[in-house]
Amino acid sequence: MARKSRKELDGKYFHIMVQGIGKEMIFPEDEHKGYYLSIMEKAKIKNKTFIFAFCVMGNHAHILIKADKINKVSLFMKEVNTEYARYYNNIMERVGYVFRGRFKSEVINDEKYLVNCMAYIHNNPVKAHIVKKAEDYKYSSYTNYLTKRGIVDFKEAGKHYDISPSNIKAIMKEKSHSKWLEHDDTEYEDEEEVFEELIKKYNITKNRLEEDEILKSVIDEMQERTGLSLRKIAILLEINRERIRSVIANKNS
Repeated sequence: MARKSRKELDGKYFHIMVQGIGKEMIFPEDEHKGYYLSIMEKAKIKNKTFIFAFCVMGNHAHILIKADKINKVSLFMKEVNTEYARYYNNIMERVGYVFRGRFKSEVINDEKYLVNCMAYIHNNPVKAHIVKKAEDYKYSSYTNYLTKRGIVDFKEAGKHYDISPSNIKAIMKEKSHSKWLEHDDTEYEDEEEVFEELIKKYNITKNRLEEDEILKSVIDEMQERTGLSLRKIAILLEINRERIRSVIANKNS
């Protein structure tokens, strides 16, 4: 039976998610997924972070890591995503943003949640109907645990749960149908980062926001990507709330 620990953690564990801009397939082939993992392996050593789980899918990736300081997470992800964006733009002969925003992070507060998160990450390819069994997906850390080879930091992970293949299999069997695994992959982005991106994208100025079509586009994208309320969007754009409501009402009429 999988271990059911409830030990509280110290805020050093993070579930990271990155996604292609516009949900673009930024990891379309095996070579792209493999290159992303090779960057992760180098970056974790340089930034003294520990990888507990990962899964690189077609348009997004999940990483479960430990770092003693939050800035190490930022440095790790900046290095990984910057290098991958350079590689991807070069190989695909394109320019511009590769990732949707910077990255999304969620603090893991206790060991039970840590185990849940590990199982959730490993279950992604099954949930997406890419494979029938998690062990059949090559670019997930599940195979690392089963073979005891790969970029997972087994010694660190073993401090929180039994990392034997039999127990990892038991965890997956226990957690694979959990409601917790219905967590939505389309997580919201940081509102300030999205706003900065939209300023450039729409060349936002006070005069530009007087144009209904521009304002509608900005509102739609802010809501979709950040989940902000109209009140908060009005504050961020420094626009009267009634102006926002008027544009929304015209859009829906």
